[in-house]
Amino acid sequence: MLVNQLIQTGVEKNIDSALQIFNGLFGYIMDHMIKYKDDLIKTFVNTLRHKSLDIQLASLQAVSNLLSTAERKDVKQFTELMPDMTKVIINAFNEQDEVVLEDALVEFNELAEIEPIFFKPYFADVYTALKPIIAYADFANPNLRQQPLEFVITLVERKPSFVQKNTELLKDILEQVFKLMIEIDADIDQEWMRPKEGFTQDGDEEEDHVSFGKNCVDRLVSCIGDGIMLPLIGTLVMNTISNDSDWRYKNAGIMAFSQVGEYVDEPEKI
Repeated sequence: MLVNQLIQTGVEKNIDSALQIFNGLFGYIMDHMIKYKDDLIKTFVNTLRHKSLDIQLASLQAVSNLLSTAERKDVKQFTELMPDMTKVIINAFNEQDEVVLEDALVEFNELAEIEPIFFKPYFADVYTALKPIIAYADFANPNLRQQPLEFVITLVERKPSFVQKNTELLKDILEQVFKLMIEIDADIDQEWMRPKEGFTQDGDEEEDHVSFGKNCVDRLVSCIGDGIMLPLIGTLVMNTISNDSDWRYKNAGIMAFSQVGEYVDEPEKI
């Protein structure tokens, strides 16, 4: 096959071209290509582990396209690629390549929407691997920190069973959300402290963390259920609003609680 010959040359330009050809063919001759799944997996393993980050990304995009196009019964074997797919994101993070990092996270987020079950065997491992990205505060694009949480919560929405029986994992996800909501500028604008009539807050990246966090809290309660989520949220809210040394903690706690008020019809739920 010409595509394999291009990859076997070892020339990065040829390998990239081959992966782009794969991407184009999946939508037209999937039934034929899936017959060679062993060869495909071998090709993807080699290209996902390639020294070039761009080749790794191209391979990740090709795998994601295949998984989104093929019948689920035909791609179960491809779950073994998940550790190498995740490594592409980690490599981009470690190399501080925000363009590749964002593109790779987009692939994960889109795949979470289309084929969430693909992540089931590795859900906790992938989440753990992505946590340093959430914690990193020096991105040129601060909203990159939100993308791993968007991926995780999208998966939880699509497949609540991934976490419903694991309250420790749910608690950890919530803690990451709260930390993100807390990590905004500590300096308070005087206009914000004493707003004039008609004052509106202009959104910025950091304020987006608060809005994003509120949305995450609401989505988790909606898909997991208030019986499980409200006690966990209540504990974190009490911990944050009891912090008198930094107003951002109280702000995060109040904002999070304001998002779940509609679910609280009895005080005992908190």
